[in-house]
Amino acid sequence: MSRHNERQKALQILFSREFHGENDIQYAETEILEVQDTQDEQPDLASEEGTSPSEAGAVSEDKASASPDYYQKLVESVHEHVQEIDGIIAAYSKRWTMSQMNRTDKNVLRLSLCELLYPIEPIDVSIVLNEAVLLAREFGGPESSKFVNGILGAYVRSRS
Repeated sequence: MSRHNERQKALQILFSREFHGENDIQYAETEILEVQDTQDEQPDLASEEGTSPSEAGAVSEDKASASPDYYQKLVESVHEHVQEIDGIIAAYSKRWTMSQMNRTDKNVLRLSLCELLYPIEPIDVSIVLNEAVLLAREFGGPESSKFVNGILGAYVRSRS
């Protein structure tokens, strides 16, 4: 399974947790995982029309070393460091407070910053950024990919 698919799972679980408590009767991460497992059999996003060659290269380069529990490690790491990560997002978001942000965008940013700050496995920064843009395009609104790219780009530039 590719890291892209693992990130999709992690994003969906993080998004779900925005609405449900862990003991909520409707809280069923297994449903997310079951749906995702059936989608894993479909072609990757990189093979679809509209994906740029650089994004396709990033996704295919990223496939090689996905571990089966990568999404779990991502979710746990985001949960463990959410306050620090949210502080970074708030610092780089010039016009939006955390409460005003689209929940999908916020969770894509959390996921990506977590991979940059607390890498589970070595990953090139450009892959993390490309994956964030892909996830924002796939799950977010029309401007999500620009918003996510802007915040992550500013953060990465400030680190170099």
